[in-house]
Amino acid sequence: MSLPAELFLALRYLKPKRTLVSVITLLSVLGPTLGVAIMLIVSSVMSGFDRDIREGIMSMQAHLSVYPRFSESFAEPLSLVSQFASYGVKSTPVIEGNALVQVRKLVLPKVVRGIVPELEKQVTSIQRNYFQPGHVLQEGEVVIGGRLASSCGLRVGDEMLIHSPARLTKNIVWKDDGTVEFKENEEIYLPEEVKVAGLYSMGVADYDDNVIIMHLDQAAELMGLDWGSATSIQIAVPDPMQMQQLQEKLENDFPMCRFVSWQEKNKLLFGTLQVEKNLMTFLMTFIVLVASFCIAATLITVVVQKTREIGVLKAIGMSGARIARIFLLQGGLIGLLGTGLGLGLGLLVIACRDRIADLLSLLMGHEVFPAELYHLMKIPALTTASDLLLIVALSLGICLLAALLPALYAASLQPAKALQKE
Repeated sequence: MSLPAELFLALRYLKPKRTLVSVITLLSVLGPTLGVAIMLIVSSVMSGFDRDIREGIMSMQAHLSVYPRFSESFAEPLSLVSQFASYGVKSTPVIEGNALVQVRKLVLPKVVRGIVPELEKQVTSIQRNYFQPGHVLQEGEVVIGGRLASSCGLRVGDEMLIHSPARLTKNIVWKDDGTVEFKENEEIYLPEEVKVAGLYSMGVADYDDNVIIMHLDQAAELMGLDWGSATSIQIAVPDPMQMQQLQEKLENDFPMCRFVSWQEKNKLLFGTLQVEKNLMTFLMTFIVLVASFCIAATLITVVVQKTREIGVLKAIGMSGARIARIFLLQGGLIGLLGTGLGLGLGLLVIACRDRIADLLSLLMGHEVFPAELYHLMKIPALTTASDLLLIVALSLGICLLAALLPALYAASLQPAKALQKE
């Protein structure tokens, strides 16, 4: 099978030989290979961050949070839960507040979340992430994150104390003039003594480190609220990505309530992640641009060394356009080969990312992916078809543009002068 003359010559110029040109050609292939691999790795990791953090938040938070507009808590949240059911949504009352956790001499500030187990499992995925599935939370019991248990040396069955800041500061009164009055305690303060009934893992370090799950009634007692009350009502909607109309309808029908969607709660976080992904992709593009200079230098070197051959080709009637296509094809082949190798290298690194991170941590002597900083328990990755197409198109486009200048230079050579070239 005979190849077109332009493709045959482009392959002939790229064929590795023991010459300087072949070494430069191989190095020029290495440029887009590394550029594409780095772009793919960065894009996949940033997409994975967005997906894993979104899933972790939506597993712990409801799609829609309802707060009282004119008070600190709902007196009869279950009546609102039954009313919300007529809108085709599932909801549950929740009490959230700050507390101090004491394990022996260790005292840590944490967040207490009081739930109704029978209703909570219809709204969030907290109970589906228990290490002991099927356990029904009772009063006097708590479920804590695996990371918190590890840091405090706790196991299932151990006991811990929870101090309520609201009860600790109950005897302190701030006056209108800014002075503080201390009232004498009318009752003895005792912290809540609870037993660790289970562990959970949401995959998000912030939750696994800080959120303690207990029964709603015990949380009400801890926070100094009336039994049966709730600080908020959490709602799960059929489609969390398309709930604007439902939210507006609920806001019109329940003016005494304030509705906050999960997008509004985490708007800053998701916006930051998207900006970081776009910025990293923009910066990584410059790596491919640097590689394009290697391709341009390689092709210019080939044009200079093949000047006499170009003169012969023009002398026998080959047009300047066909001469230009030779070097455009050469640049395209370099880009195609480099892009393919880069995709393979990038996918390999993504598949082995955890092992690579462990190896780097061992060599560097410290954790390269600390969960406290990145909020996730492991390095995320998500490779989408749109990201792959964008990277491939960007790489091939830059490589072809890099070959354009040498191609135009070769096409402009005059046969007589080219044949006289030594």
